[in-house]
Amino acid sequence: MRKTALLCGAVVVAGLVAAGCERTAARPAKPPTQAVSDLVLPAEAAGAAVTGKHFVMNWLVLGPIPFKESDFGGDQQQPSADHKFVKNEGGLDGSQTPPEGAAWQAKAFTSLEDDGRVDLDAFYNAADHVAAYAVAWLKCPTDVKNAKLYVGSDDYLKIWINGKLVHAYQTERRAAEADQDCVGGISLKQGYNRVVVKCVDVVLGWNFYFRLTDAKDRPMLVKAAAKAE
Repeated sequence: MRKTALLCGAVVVAGLVAAGCERTAARPAKPPTQAVSDLVLPAEAAGAAVTGKHFVMNWLVLGPIPFKESDFGGDQQQPSADHKFVKNEGGLDGSQTPPEGAAWQAKAFTSLEDDGRVDLDAFYNAADHVAAYAVAWLKCPTDVKNAKLYVGSDDYLKIWINGKLVHAYQTERRAAEADQDCVGGISLKQGYNRVVVKCVDVVLGWNFYFRLTDAKDRPMLVKAAAKAE
């Protein structure tokens, strides 16, 4: 059975990690250009209309990471969402060694419907019983408090922002739609904000949606960065 869910709660996010693929012995250097997007904050008079330009589409993706149909039990397999397919899931930045058979790939996703869908099913040739991680760096022009995160997924989803887990969906399998889940109280820092999305597919479709608004539900515009500074 597939249903949509709307979850809206307060999440406090603290700390900023500027991370990327190139690492020093102490910490990551700057993020890879292909996975950086600039956030454009809405004007005071902006409306709430949403287009594909409000979704994050540039990602550094790690996958596919397969699991057996029998690994997590039942047709829903909800425990797969909690399984750590890699170490330090929320700290992924592209420098980690991929699991066997998986790879890091930078991808600017596009959607024929311009609806903001990140289509992992097409990217990984309709694989089933698989997981993937998608990492993005969102460059914010200033500190933002009480932003909202709108996401959707097929099937299960976990999201970290700046190393903090801010959302998890694992109630039951579902077909993805934009804005299925809403998470309030999101904080962004001026500069780079690292996002890690874990998306787990049991069978059939495999995709997710990710966008941000201010506290008044006015959507933030997302632009591909010319370069990572």
